[in-house]
Amino acid sequence: MAKAILITVNYKSAVSTLEFVDSLQRLKAFSEVKIIIVDNSSGEEDLSGIRQAIAQLPNVELLVSAVNRGYFGAAKFTLDHYLAQGRALPDWVIVCNHDIVIEDERFFEKLFACDPAMVGVLAPRIIIPSQAVEQNPFMKKRPGWWRRFTMRLYSFAYPLGVTWDWLSRQKKALRSRMPSWISRPERNGGRQSVYAAHGAFMIFSRSFFEGGGKLDDQLFLFGEEIAVAETCRSLDLPIIYEPSLSVHHNEHQSVGNGMSRRIYGYHRAAVQHVLSKYFT
Repeated sequence: MAKAILITVNYKSAVSTLEFVDSLQRLKAFSEVKIIIVDNSSGEEDLSGIRQAIAQLPNVELLVSAVNRGYFGAAKFTLDHYLAQGRALPDWVIVCNHDIVIEDERFFEKLFACDPAMVGVLAPRIIIPSQAVEQNPFMKKRPGWWRRFTMRLYSFAYPLGVTWDWLSRQKKALRSRMPSWISRPERNGGRQSVYAAHGAFMIFSRSFFEGGGKLDDQLFLFGEEIAVAETCRSLDLPIIYEPSLSVHHNEHQSVGNGMSRRIYGYHRAAVQHVLSKYFT
């Protein structure tokens, strides 16, 4: 039986998906992980290359969805499909983007050394190499009224969303040029309990699902961080930032750069959903 399932969601991004799988093959204990690439109706042109590349990898599977289910929708579809075949829930379920590379060859060994009974979700160190920025912890504390107000504000209208997105990118660019001891002093704290993990790479323990936790498939894109945080909060399961587990994130290969009206629409729907479902 696999010790972990890794679900990565592909949508017309065969090149980066296969780069991710290639990085996984170089890791120790790779054979003890079931890798499932779930495709959101990319089309055969994208899928043929993936099928050919994974044909000789017995622990890598391609699951094709007839419709685009979004990020968590595709992940839930995949996990449900896996369990419906009578396979047991493993200790760990990883849900991640395809634009990830893992360079630490002991990543899975370190994960398997953790106790799944003591945590709901593990948040690894997620580094954007091009910006020298770390994305975890995503949120250290639960959003207060001011944070929720600003979320509603930038989801109110497209110009506000574009402005907020631009300011956020400028802040990241500024932090990337600052010495790490100034821009990221909190990283020196090491392993710690946090409110929310970044959605690009989430590691769920079996305790999360056995306790009644589910992946919120009403979210198409974005918002999964708060949805998972609030689920763990309701289950009284901690989210732990674990910097000994580290991945690289080539951000924006999944959704592109900038805030298009389409991407803004997904942001807006996600904000409205999480605020109405988890904060009323």
